[in-house]
Amino acid sequence: MKKILLASTALIMSAGFAAAEVTVGGDGRMGIIDNFDDDLAFTSRIRISFAASGETDGGLSFGGSIRADNAASGNGNENMTAGTVFISGAFGKLSMGDVDGAAKAAVGHVSGVGLTGLGDLNEMSYAASGGNMDKTGALYEYNTGGLTFYASAAQPDTDQDTAAPGDDTFDAYAVGVKYAWGDYTVALGYEDNEAGVDHIIVGGTASFGDATVKAIYGHADFGATDGDQYSISLDYVFGATTATAFYADDEDLGGVKAYGLGASYDLGGGAALKGGYVKNDTADVDGFDFGISMSF
Repeated sequence: MKKILLASTALIMSAGFAAAEVTVGGDGRMGIIDNFDDDLAFTSRIRISFAASGETDGGLSFGGSIRADNAASGNGNENMTAGTVFISGAFGKLSMGDVDGAAKAAVGHVSGVGLTGLGDLNEMSYAASGGNMDKTGALYEYNTGGLTFYASAAQPDTDQDTAAPGDDTFDAYAVGVKYAWGDYTVALGYEDNEAGVDHIIVGGTASFGDATVKAIYGHADFGATDGDQYSISLDYVFGATTATAFYADDEDLGGVKAYGLGASYDLGGGAALKGGYVKNDTADVDGFDFGISMSF
């Protein structure tokens, strides 16, 4: 990420600014894709991102980030909730905006493949996304040693979204914890989205030399039914190449059963050759892509 320091003479001479800067970066891609429809097409994209940070006289850090493609929420909401802002200090870090829920922040997803993500079928289902429906969510994090604790809540005011006024079915709360030591990580998350869904999810990561394995299992109760989801991925690095494979199944929770294979070759300078193949077993379709990814 390229740094641009925005400091005027007035800023430098003003009391109360211990540090302030804005950084500009981005990512892009170009290549070909068969997006599960047996039709070959071109794919390309560029996104510019902005991150701002500062520090108070008392040592509190604050800032935020946003991409040029999500600078507005897209639904007429002038709160611009698609970005994130934060404040952090000895008490931990509090972020608001388009944030992950606590369970997702702790456990996450297994590795995906491809230039475009190919539908992101490696991703698990979560019930308490913090910034869903273009609304501000809140995520709190606290780290001590190898332990990180998370807590989150989605925006309780649903009058801004597409639900009927007063409908609180999108209210969502979550907690999570992650512990990392050496080459190993374990994580646990719990969610309740007040639409009758309770979800507990666990995950673990282990690295063995050039190989990294990640596995996730989740169980959700919703109404009179329940369901399981699970996934596993393997990343193997040899030289400038990283090979990845994954398997994921969240059919019980309304998702799909899928597997994928892919590779990335680092060209240096932020560019890489990437390609992948994914089979959606639930729909019995497959797709692939290949091209150059760019990071600025």
